[in-house]
Amino acid sequence: MRQFAFVVFDSDNTVLERFVLDKVTAPSGLGWKLKLTKLEGDVVDTITKVAQDKQTVKLTVNFIDRAYERYNILSQWLQKYSHADDHVALEYDDGTQARYVEGKVTEFSKAEKDEYNRLSCNVSFTPLTPFFVNIERKITIKISSQGKSYPFRYSYCYGKNEVKNDEITNPYISPVPVTVTIRGSVSAPRVALSSAGNGNAYCVVSFPDVTLRDGQSIIINSARRKIYFDDGSGNLEDYSVKTDPSEDTFLFAESGVSHISMNFQSSDTGDLTGSWRQYGL
Repeated sequence: MRQFAFVVFDSDNTVLERFVLDKVTAPSGLGWKLKLTKLEGDVVDTITKVAQDKQTVKLTVNFIDRAYERYNILSQWLQKYSHADDHVALEYDDGTQARYVEGKVTEFSKAEKDEYNRLSCNVSFTPLTPFFVNIERKITIKISSQGKSYPFRYSYCYGKNEVKNDEITNPYISPVPVTVTIRGSVSAPRVALSSAGNGNAYCVVSFPDVTLRDGQSIIINSARRKIYFDDGSGNLEDYSVKTDPSEDTFLFAESGVSHISMNFQSSDTGDLTGSWRQYGL
């Protein structure tokens, strides 16, 4: 069954809050358009760039029971998250898959009740992103507990990286943002994206002067273009300046198949979990 909702994303792009909408009718802007940059010739034009054109999503929300009360509740909720730094999205579930588009509600008009005691409100949602599927917590990299140890005078042990779902398949026409959480302990964390064909890293984010202790973490939120440090208390600090300036600041997976890797050593006890926004037309 088709359903619409407004959601708020947390710092790691997981859904923090969800407000399910009442009966929705007359939706528009759920499809897609492309913008073409062309060099026009006398006979044949040459395309130099293809980009998606973000369309305003419009829909009518119908309040039936306790109409004015329910209208006020939704209106106040939207006002709460209408600040510039709030990350709100429209969730559209067509019964087969939930998709999201980030943006802001820019119009929420109210009429009067009709003869059926129904209050209809026209909503305009201005998008900031294409529609995407939020592929959550699929990536996991850590040191495997199945290592070997030797009881010498100075104990020695080694393990290997345990990797789950390190492959990112991006069929979209542009790179998609990858968000990862690195948990300590780990020294000088370095995350890399590489092409599946040749294995060469094309995107690297590293923190050469950072050591994460147990309980501490770094969130690289590429969709939000923010890097956060959590000392374990839940208080987030901007850590963008801690990256190696000679490399990248955020992770974007190119079109095609990529692999993600992390430089864990045998003595590290931390892990990396990640997700990505799979944009689509």
